[in-house]
Amino acid sequence: MTRAGQLGLSAGVALMVAALTGCAGSPPSSPLAAEVVQSSACVDSIEDQPAYAQLRLKSPALGEMSSTHLADTSKPTLEEQALAKEYLAAVSACEPKPQSMLNPREQAAGRAILTTWHEQEQLYIALASGRLTWGQFNRMTEALGRRMDRQLRTAMAATAS
Repeated sequence: MTRAGQLGLSAGVALMVAALTGCAGSPPSSPLAAEVVQSSACVDSIEDQPAYAQLRLKSPALGEMSSTHLADTSKPTLEEQALAKEYLAAVSACEPKPQSMLNPREQAAGRAILTTWHEQEQLYIALASGRLTWGQFNRMTEALGRRMDRQLRTAMAATAS
């Protein structure tokens, strides 16, 4: 299973990859699935960099956040703000390409993916500017992940029928 989204930017990528690619180890079955796999690998390669470990301590992967992470009232330090800006700049190259979402059967899933991506970018911008506490950022990131999960399940159920 992919670690993409550890810092929250690609929330729901693991579900998306599993749902769009089908069986584990099989090649992606659509342009959207291929793009999601590529985007996920790109984010993973950035998140594996030790430079971002400090961010991971404050905002672990979705599903791994404790009540302490969700209730953290501290604002990011100037160093953490700079690191969040660097992270955001680095992962911008990983954004899924809209042209991979031209298949009408996958457009709802594609919209959910891109909408969540852009909303998570906005959360990082707010965090990097010091407007959000870590707890606010983590709670909003979890909410985005839950919403994307619902949207993808709905989109995939619609394409299955």
